[in-house]
Amino acid sequence: MFDKNVVFTGKHAEYLRALAQGSSKPDPNHDWPFKMNYQVLMAAPVIGFLYHRFSSKDNDKNIQENKIFVEQLINNIDQLELIYRTIVLLAQQDSVSLDERMNRAFRYDRDEEKRSKGDEIFKGYVRGGIEVLYEQLIQGAETKSDDIQRLQDFVVLCGQFEHEDDPECIYKFCREAGI
Repeated sequence: MFDKNVVFTGKHAEYLRALAQGSSKPDPNHDWPFKMNYQVLMAAPVIGFLYHRFSSKDNDKNIQENKIFVEQLINNIDQLELIYRTIVLLAQQDSVSLDERMNRAFRYDRDEEKRSKGDEIFKGYVRGGIEVLYEQLIQGAETKSDDIQRLQDFVVLCGQFEHEDDPECIYKFCREAGI
């Protein structure tokens, strides 16, 4: 999944440009919530999953595509694979067996055809997460003060998700996931 450039099209390409500075020149009048596109790729699937936001690919050809180059993916492969495996394992618990989710998350790595369902789940949550990040952090903000307030509000909102790290909570989470 992370062995070639990741290409975003349509509104997701546009939203990604708004969220991450990427290769844009520094601009004293504009702040980006993320420095690099790959950082959005690492946050977006988690946000999409937590917000139950799954989005289809937008193929609007009037919007220039946006890429995350394979070098950035390779440099962050361990984290990206962990996020991918977690999302694919936890998604569709009510409609796909644990065994099939385990296959998608761990066993189909080298078989692109078999892995495609897991890839589409992951990409759907990436796109959904990009939409949430854009709506929460960018859309409607006009001043730096707006940017700061939106970021603060979003951090508070994300803090409302259960995020305990004690062993009992982890065991409970694993039991709920069927692991």
